[in-house]
Order: sequence, then C-alpha cells, then structure tokens
Amino acid sequence: MRQTLWILSLLIANILWAQSTDFTLGHPAYRIVELEEIRASKSFSSTVKPFSRLSVYHLMGNEGGLYLNKELRDYTSDSVRSRTPILGRFFQYPADFYYYEDESLELHVNPVMHFSFGKANDAIGSTFINSRGAEIRGRIDKKVAFYTMLTENQAKYPEYVNDIRDSTLVVPYEGFWKQYATTGVDFFRAQGYIDFGLSKSISAQLGFGKHFVGNGVRSLILSNYSNNYPYLRINTSTKVFDYTNIFAEQIAGVRGGSFGLEGTGSFQKKYMAFHHLNMKIKPNLHIGLFESVMYGDSTQGLKLEYLNPVIFYRAVEQQDGSEDNAIIGLDFKWNIKNRVSLYGQLVIDEMIVSEVLAGNGWWGNKQGFQLGAKYVDPFGLENAIVQGEINRVRPYMYAHEDGFTSYSHYNLSLAHPLGANFTEYIGRLNYRLNDQWNFEGVLMMATYGNDIGGVNYGRDILKDYTIRRPDGNGGSLEFGNSHLQGNQTDLMMAFFRTSYMWRHNVFIDADITIRNESDTNGYVDRSTSVFGLSFRWNVPSRKYLF
Repeated sequence: MRQTLWILSLLIANILWAQSTDFTLGHPAYRIVELEEIRASKSFSSTVKPFSRLSVYHLMGNEGGLYLNKELRDYTSDSVRSRTPILGRFFQYPADFYYYEDESLELHVNPVMHFSFGKANDAIGSTFINSRGAEIRGRIDKKVAFYTMLTENQAKYPEYVNDIRDSTLVVPYEGFWKQYATTGVDFFRAQGYIDFGLSKSISAQLGFGKHFVGNGVRSLILSNYSNNYPYLRINTSTKVFDYTNIFAEQIAGVRGGSFGLEGTGSFQKKYMAFHHLNMKIKPNLHIGLFESVMYGDSTQGLKLEYLNPVIFYRAVEQQDGSEDNAIIGLDFKWNIKNRVSLYGQLVIDEMIVSEVLAGNGWWGNKQGFQLGAKYVDPFGLENAIVQGEINRVRPYMYAHEDGFTSYSHYNLSLAHPLGANFTEYIGRLNYRLNDQWNFEGVLMMATYGNDIGGVNYGRDILKDYTIRRPDGNGGSLEFGNSHLQGNQTDLMMAFFRTSYMWRHNVFIDADITIRNESDTNGYVDRSTSVFGLSFRWNVPSRKYLF
C-alpha cells in the first residue's frame, strides 16, 4: 500500500491547487464551530472530522472572535503581533512560538506539552501524564499543506483504563507502549500528513492519523478511540454533496504482555476502504450514506477492487466470495431554527428483514443506531450547548471471524469504545463563557452484556462470531439471542472539567471523573473517583469515558 500511495503522490505533484491544514481532533476550535454552525444559515459539512482551517474560515469569515481569528490568521485580517516578542523572533504572533514566511514557504512551529497530576481512590492511587514534543505545520507555495506532531510520553492512568490495557494489550487512543514504573506506560505519539488540491473541488491527504465520523459524542461509524493509522483520504466537495474516501492500512493484532508490546517483528496488517456521501438536501439538512469494508489475512495484501472510489463495496465483496467484513449505513444532521440540531446514525453489519420481523433472536441481525439532539443558548445562556444522545448496538456487531476482518485496529474498536451489545445514554453541557473560560459536564449511563464463563455473548468484537453461545448440540446458538444478553453490567460515569486559557492555547484544567460499575452476578462492583489538575500547551483535551 505504501508503494501505491507514493506513486500516486508523484503523479499528482504538478497539478496542485491551494490547500490548508486541519484542526486536530479535540482542538478548542471545534467547540466554537459546534455552536456557530447551528446558528448559521450557511451549509457546513461537520460530519467527517478533522475538517480544514479553510472550511472553518468559509463558515465564520472574520467573525470567529479573537481566539479563532488568531488561529485562522492565514485567512482572516488578524495581524496583531505580540506585545513583547522574545528576541524579536519568537512569539511574534500569539498563536505561534515561531513563525516564518516568504514567497514560497509558510511555517508555524509550536511546543507541545501536557503535565497532569491526579488522585484516584483505586489501587493506582496517583495518576499523571507527562508529554513533551513539538508541532509543525505550514504550506509550500500555498498549494501543499503539511502537518507533523511528535510527543514523548509517560503516563499512569486510573485502574479502569489499565483494565482495558491488560485485556487488549493496548492503551486507549495510543499505539506502541512499554511498561514504566510498574503500573505506568511509556510511548511515543506521532501523526502527520501532506495535503494537496487536485482540483478546485477535490483534495487529497496522505497521512498517519485518525478520523471521527459523526456529530455526536460517540460515533458508531468511525471514531478516534484506537491508534493512528496510515491513510489516503480524498475529499470531493460541491454545492450539492460532499464525498469522502479513506483507504487505510491497519493492524490485525498485537503481541505483548505486562512489559508492553513486543518490539521485534512486524504486526500483521489488514486494510480498510471507507466512503461517505453527504447530501446537502438543504443548507440546514444533510443526509449521509456510508460504506466500509475491512479485509486481509496472513497471505494477502491490498485488493485493487476496493481502490475504486465510486463502487458499492458490498457487491465487490460478494463477487470475491464474501470473506470480508462490509458495513453500511446512514447518518443525518438537521439544524432547526438556528437553535436546535438533531442528528443520528444507523449502521448495519448484517440484516435479513424477515428475521427481524420474526423476532426470533437470530444472531445475524447486527445493527446499531444513534439519536441525539443539541440545543444552543439554552435558557438565555449565551455560548452554552446542551446535548442528549442515545446509542444502541446489538450483539456481535462489528465482529467477524478473526482480527483481520473485525472492525478494529490495534486490538481496539474503530467505532464505539464499549464494543457491541450495549445501550448508552449521554447528557452533556458545555458552556463557553469567553475565550478564556470553558466549563463542561458529561453524564453517561450504559448497560452492556458481558461475556461470562468463557461464552461469547457478543460484546467483544475481537472474538470469532462463529463461536457463540452453545446450542447444546456442539454448535453455536442461531436463534434465541437477545440484546444485552450475558452478564448484564451497569456503568455510570460523570465527568466535569473547568478550563482556563492563560495564554493562547495554554490551558489550566481542573477535572473530576466519577465512575461506578456493577453487574447482576456480583463479579464486578467498583466505584472510582479521580480528581485531576493539568497544564496543556497546544494539546487537545481528552476524556476517558468507557
């Protein structure tokens, strides 16, 4: 796949159009855009993230406020320099530690730091994050945009996060790691891309990173829960539709232990082809159709038939013997009266209508849905947003015969952190008082059916879905399956964070996480509270809500 992408980049090098870099996932700009795209009468495609700085400028113009105008200085009229540049070269502008520009090059360099300390009432006790690195972005001839970020990290997470690491061998959101001070982890975080325009309406991005598809707190289509991955993304944007193609190389499984991941030999690869069509029915009503296919095994590589950007993957998969894992679905966003936004997703891994109507619990009825709503400026509280969301995913959704075809990467779900066989309710309030102060609260309540006694009840997407509940005759149960089957477990989480921006993109946070988990059979009964303080410089905030 790397050779194919390299050749493609060489072929198109001489037909480039103007481009820009993206706002990284979790950037403070997303909170501003979330409010303004509901208030605005313009059409804005917010479903596939990250989105570019240029697209945000087209939405906001010069009316984004002081913070966003500094972030979009390449396009806005903001030319305010810092009052006291250091040595005349550093911090010439508030948003840049170092900035350089000439007729061919535009360069932004910033440090990346994250230092946090917390206290948890679990076996871990004290938690911390220690991240240091750098971020570089820019444009060459205003036609090729580039971005790179690298940090070196040590961290000690609460026990419930370590439980994920111990069961999957992977730290949520991260990649390769090694043990640090018995209960901690040490890892690099790297991402980067080049972005170029193929025409006025088509752009391509070749990179190493991840994506989020949806308008909710969660995504049932594609989320940022797993590690970064190499990809080629092609965006086509017109007045009536947006079309996104993502071709990615992923990891089928990892090897390791309590010491971390093995550092010798390569992990086995698999591939994902994804496309999403966003139809702009009206400026305030968008309906999307998507399809994704996961494929690979220990002997085969990239399949050329999936590189066709305008073909129905499910039809191709059937022609090839249906050995791959294809998922289809739709999503929508409807902004109403510049105050309310309704959104949702429907994902279908497999479905036979007659079996659904029969209500006989056929295991192959694998679907999930999301419904949510946002309300802007509730009760006259300007720059606040209230959000409610429900997510429901049936057993065995996303799973397949092995790690090569499950909807996973690096042993973690590419969609929802809870996997499958769950129902979740989320309430969220975010209040942006001004550019300096932001307050956020999230309440999550979920119920899921866990495996018990070594039996696959459908929550773990890494398990072989052909080996399910026993039918008493040496096989797996075909019918009689139900939502939330297995060891029914209740999970409640409350999260509160206060953020103060001391300088541009320099944040001081105080947060509280409360987590309660218990099951009907008495195997789990745990209450966790984590209190934390953090210092962030050019680092997006992150939540561990699972």
